[in-house]
Amino acid sequence: MALPSNLKAGLISLLVVIIVGSLGFVVIGDMSLGNAVYVTFITITTLGYEEIDGPYDVTTRIWVVLVLILGMGAAIFTLTAFMEYGFETLIGSDYRRRRKMNNQLGRIADHVIICGYGRVGASAAAALHRDGVPLVIIEQDAEAVEAAMDEGFIVVEGNATRDEVLVEARIHAARSVIASVASSSDNLVITLSVRALEPEIPVTARAIDEQTEHKLLLAGADAVVTPELVGGERIAALATQPGLAEFIDTVVRDSATEFRIRRFVVAHNSPTVGRTLSDLDLRRDSGAMVIGIAHGGETIRINPDPHAPFNGGDHIFGIGSAEQLQSLEHLFEDA
Repeated sequence: MALPSNLKAGLISLLVVIIVGSLGFVVIGDMSLGNAVYVTFITITTLGYEEIDGPYDVTTRIWVVLVLILGMGAAIFTLTAFMEYGFETLIGSDYRRRRKMNNQLGRIADHVIICGYGRVGASAAAALHRDGVPLVIIEQDAEAVEAAMDEGFIVVEGNATRDEVLVEARIHAARSVIASVASSSDNLVITLSVRALEPEIPVTARAIDEQTEHKLLLAGADAVVTPELVGGERIAALATQPGLAEFIDTVVRDSATEFRIRRFVVAHNSPTVGRTLSDLDLRRDSGAMVIGIAHGGETIRINPDPHAPFNGGDHIFGIGSAEQLQSLEHLFEDA
């Protein structure tokens, strides 16, 4: 590892003071080179107890003072640079990273909090990060914390079941919480804690079986995912309909594809309220397609009725590129 420029400058300046100081004592004080170097060192380090080859005349004593001032300055500068270099080498990079992360945490808003950075949490974080969603990870395992920080995520180190840790993750400014720790009981506690702190924030929780899924929904989770069940369904789809499974993976998961599926909410004073899909030419105006509608909290209707009017609060599901989906969202916003 190359030495930093300030440490190089300090070492060079200290060497210059030693050489020039020694030559000065040879010329001005008429000393031998060995004594001159020795006097220079004990002068710079303030360890001199007697005047070697003394007593000195006025000129030599003036030179001693100059060497002392310049040498002490160079020595202090070099020592400071060396300490900074040692600090940076041992803990500096991690310190800077954590300080930067804390500054980002203090300003973050409208973010998703992911509790647990295991396989499920890491996968969710990668997908959300790919879509540009700001994230805060809560994790207590040291290795998982380092892994999340290495990926550039903001990390709060602690137990997500504790209210103060959720508050530190700025739950009051978050848009959503994902409870994805390995323990279902912890995910249940996290859901209850979020509901107590911020009742309106959506919570998506991880379950290990149908019984746990039911408990999480009773605790207030808005959505529950059972990875094992989802994985089994995907295996079955690959076995019977590989082309369909590949298409869904391409649209939903593939970072290289242009298309995404998004959900929007129709604003109550949107110009689309009271109008129907047949009235509107959403494909022409946005480039995206509406593939599903949920009226007033009802079950999602895939391939919706083109003659059913939009109402404020309806959930619209569209497919298209990021730009097309943004245009589609604008059409359902306030007038």
